[in-house]
Amino acid sequence: MSKHVSCVDTAKLIRQALKEAFKGIKFTVRSSTYSGGASINIDWTDGPNTAQVEAVAKRFSGAYFDGQQDYKGCTFALLDGQVVRFGADFVFCNRSHSVELISKACASVARRFGMAFVPTAADFKAGRLHEIYASESTWGRTVGQLVREDLAKRSDRLSVGHTKTAARVIYLGNDGHSEVAALAGEAVA
Repeated sequence: MSKHVSCVDTAKLIRQALKEAFKGIKFTVRSSTYSGGASINIDWTDGPNTAQVEAVAKRFSGAYFDGQQDYKGCTFALLDGQVVRFGADFVFCNRSHSVELISKACASVARRFGMAFVPTAADFKAGRLHEIYASESTWGRTVGQLVREDLAKRSDRLSVGHTKTAARVIYLGNDGHSEVAALAGEAVA
């Protein structure tokens, strides 16, 4: 039998793990419960990229969703040697970008593709870069898409710091309801 870790307690664990992994970054971690489930939203500006934060935070998700069957299933983990189900079905990571970081990404794209002008952060925020193509070598991607790709990779760290809190969690698997769930379990294990 598994122990249920409440959504609030799951948020506390995530907050601690992020603090350990990304020293100096201010994260806002909010839990939300509603009929049919619960989730946690993590917000921050600049710093580590979304993939780096997800590598720490997503291990605390208590569910998966199989869109082919419109099914939400349970995942299970070991926390300090005890089988648990985390109270937040899903953990969402939402990174914001400062004008300074957007400007760096715009300059990088302009350099990389030999653009005659350097787009501005204001152009990016207003959506004007989604109508402009840098060159034929961008395979149909607009300048806005290229800047967004650059921002997604951009990080102030080369790697994620060690987190004792996240290391306490070992993914065990899921309820095995669907093929998608089985494949997800194999990929994480």
